[in-house]
Amino acid sequence: MESNAIAPQDLVRKAVIEVAQLQESELLVVIEMVGELKKQRANLHRDKASEILQNAKIRAKNMAHLSREEVMEKFSQTMEAIRAEAIEKGIAIEGEWEGD
Repeated sequence: MESNAIAPQDLVRKAVIEVAQLQESELLVVIEMVGELKKQRANLHRDKASEILQNAKIRAKNMAHLSREEVMEKFSQTMEAIRAEAIEKGIAIEGEWEGD
C-alpha cells in the first residue's frame, strides 16, 4: 500500500476498519505491537535528547575560555546565519524578525 497517496484521515479510517474486523486473539497482538511502537518512539526521543545534551556540553566546554561578549557575538553570528538560510529557502521573510 502506498501510504503517501492516502490522506491521514483516510489512513486512520482504513486502519480502524481493518482492526475492527480482527478476531479477539489478533486484537491482542495489535495492542502489543502498538505498545512496542510507543516504546521505540520513546527510546528514539530519549536517545536524541541525550545526543543533544552531550553536544551542548561539548560546545560549552569548548567555549568556556571565551568572555560573555565573545559568546554573545558567536550566538548573534549563528542566529544571523540561520535567519539568512531561512530567507534563502523561503521559510522566513526579510524584515519579519523585529531585530531586522
